[in-house]
Amino acid sequence: MANTPSSLGSYVARLLKDDPPRAKSLCVSLLGDALACHGGAIWLGGIIELLEPLGINERLLRTSVFRLVAQGWLQAERHGRRSLYQLSELGRRRTAHASQRIYDGPSAQWNGDWTLVALPRLGNNALSERVELRRELTWEGFALIAPGLFAHPQADANTAHEILEKLGIPDKALVLAGRDLAGAGGLPIASLAPQCWNLDALADQYRHFSSQLGPLDKLLDAPAEPVDAFAARMLLLHTWRRIVLHDPQLPVPMLPEQWPGHAARELCGRIYWKLFDASEQYLDAVAGKDNERYTPLSDEVYARFGGRPV
Repeated sequence: MANTPSSLGSYVARLLKDDPPRAKSLCVSLLGDALACHGGAIWLGGIIELLEPLGINERLLRTSVFRLVAQGWLQAERHGRRSLYQLSELGRRRTAHASQRIYDGPSAQWNGDWTLVALPRLGNNALSERVELRRELTWEGFALIAPGLFAHPQADANTAHEILEKLGIPDKALVLAGRDLAGAGGLPIASLAPQCWNLDALADQYRHFSSQLGPLDKLLDAPAEPVDAFAARMLLLHTWRRIVLHDPQLPVPMLPEQWPGHAARELCGRIYWKLFDASEQYLDAVAGKDNERYTPLSDEVYARFGGRPV
C-alpha cells in the first residue's frame, strides 16, 4: 500500500476500512488467541469493549456471541443483569486444534508416510454423507487423489477417525496408513500435490498477507498504545487465521522452493511479538476487570510462532 500512515492506529483503521472483518469470525479469533490462555471466561461487556476498536458494533457482537453459544463454543452464565461467557469443552478443543496450524505451521521433516481415507462401494455405490465427509476432510487438508480415496501426508489418523465419528459413519470408511512405493518407474504420490491442492492460490494469499500487514513491522519500531496494539494483534491474527486454517499444511519437503508461506509466517510471528506486551496490558485492563476467572498467561503461549524472541 502506498502512503503508509504515520501511526499504528491509523494504519489499522485503513486495514479495517479496506477489509472489514466479520463479527463472529473475529470473536472466534479473540477467544482462541487472547482469552483461552487466560482461562477462557469474560463478561459480555468486556467482549464488546475489546472489539469496539475493530469496528464491531454492540448489536452485531451480541448476535455473534449468542450464535457461538448455540453452536457449542461458549457457555453463558447469568449474574444478575450481567452475562459471563466461558469457553466450553468443545470450544477449548476447537481452539487447541486450530492452534497447531496458526502458531506452529507445517512440519519441517517428513518420513514419507500418508494417512488415507478410503470409501468402499456400499449399496448404491455412494455414501449419503459423502459431501459432508469431503467438506470435513478438505478442511483438515486431505485431498481426493483418486475416486473414493482421500490422502494427507501429515494429518494424524485420529483426526480422520474423529471426523467419521462426528458424522456418525465410523464403520463406513477405512482409515489407512500408507507409504509411497513408486520407486524409479512409478508415479510418486507427492508429485500430485499441485493437482490435488490449490497451492498457487494459497501462495497468492500469503504474498498478499505480507504486502498488506508488512508495514506494521516498521511502524512497531516505535512504542504502541495498548489499545492500538491489541486491535493490531487481533487484526493480524484474524487475517492470518483466515489463511492458515485453509492451508493443507503439507510438510516442507512437499512445498515448492521459495514458498511464500514461510516468509509470511516469519513476518506474522515478528509482528505478533512486537505487539504482545502492550496488547496484554489492554487485555488485562478490560478482560480482567472484576473477573475472578481471568487467569495469568499459560506458559504454552510463549512457544507461539517458534518462541518469544529473547
